[in-house]
Amino acid sequence: MCNKWRQRGISRVPIVHEVLLRSNPGKVSILGDGSVAVEVGGIELGQGLWTKVKQMTAFSLSAIKCDGMGDFLDKIRIIQANTLSLIQEGLTAGSTTSECSCEAVRICCNILVERLTRIKENLQEQMGSVEWGILILEGWR
Repeated sequence: MCNKWRQRGISRVPIVHEVLLRSNPGKVSILGDGSVAVEVGGIELGQGLWTKVKQMTAFSLSAIKCDGMGDFLDKIRIIQANTLSLIQEGLTAGSTTSECSCEAVRICCNILVERLTRIKENLQEQMGSVEWGILILEGWR
């Protein structure tokens, strides 16, 4: 027997939640030994921010397609930014920190890929295949 006060049924209420992407600082540095240092303004709070940023960096820089890149994730390290190196992001909330940080890193990497691709094409004409370490040393010149 049903209780007369017990309500049964299914309800669907549409909710619109607007997510605004905000500007986020990011810096990608390729060092002379071929390793990559990445700084983002977001704070790692257990949401996997640094893992996502590291994966985005590896994915974006792999567009260069050099020999000898191997396990590229091992060459990337994430550095917690401070006010001496980057401006502060603002807030780490609203489930947008990862997306904004990854987008900042992707833009930085695209600029580096564009610059390094020209150097790689010149080296390929001279040498044939180009390794990552040689490309970076040539880029430092």
